[in-house]
Amino acid sequence: MNRTYDTALIIGGSKGVGLEMALALFGQGAKTHVVARSENDLKRLREKAPGIHTITKDASENGVADDLLAALRPDLLVLSAGATPRMVPFQTQAWDEFSTAWNTDMKIAHGFMSAALNQPMPKGGTIVSFSSGAGLSGSRLSGGYAGAKRMQHFLTEYAQREADNLDLGLRCLSIIPKQLVQGTEKGLAAATAYAAAVGKPLDQFWSQWDNALTAKGIADHVVELLGRPEALPSNSYTITGNGIKAFS
Repeated sequence: MNRTYDTALIIGGSKGVGLEMALALFGQGAKTHVVARSENDLKRLREKAPGIHTITKDASENGVADDLLAALRPDLLVLSAGATPRMVPFQTQAWDEFSTAWNTDMKIAHGFMSAALNQPMPKGGTIVSFSSGAGLSGSRLSGGYAGAKRMQHFLTEYAQREADNLDLGLRCLSIIPKQLVQGTEKGLAAATAYAAAVGKPLDQFWSQWDNALTAKGIADHVVELLGRPEALPSNSYTITGNGIKAFS
């Protein structure tokens, strides 16, 4: 029988992959809570799925992770929030801009994984953390983004080790999309910048991949993976337009 979840908490679930994860989990019957900073984005989500509970908060603020996990007690935590970097060479960025992903993506991951271990999350729970292919191969036009996403992947591994040491019964999964995600704000920003950098039209740049990777495609793969925990050979997975596979 497939695994199902009672309560899902999606951080950054108002658009992109997070939104598709929220819709899929809600469709499976999970009590679904979505956290995002933009009330307008959350309003659009509620119009699509009125039963989803939305929370307007900046998940990177101190104390937010502890408060939400204590109040909601989710058995599934999905970390898909993150800033869209300005796509320019690093020497044109001041440090505050260069380090944006460390102070958003990574700070959120650190706060919520720490809270999940310290409170802790209910036994048998799962954490899904979305990293990026930039963390594997670099991303010269996105400031400190690649380093932050690599660290987010490492932190998920650390969280699994600590959960095992503490006998918490948690599963911590790192998901790494290896292509730019079409139809998303971040994917379009990166594709536009890199297409210009190599002197290609945008559509020609996208055509380097035989099969497009979309937010819904990622969510479908991950939700299917979550439904068969007994078949999970790894705690880390890469996703492309051609499918999902274990990463080591």
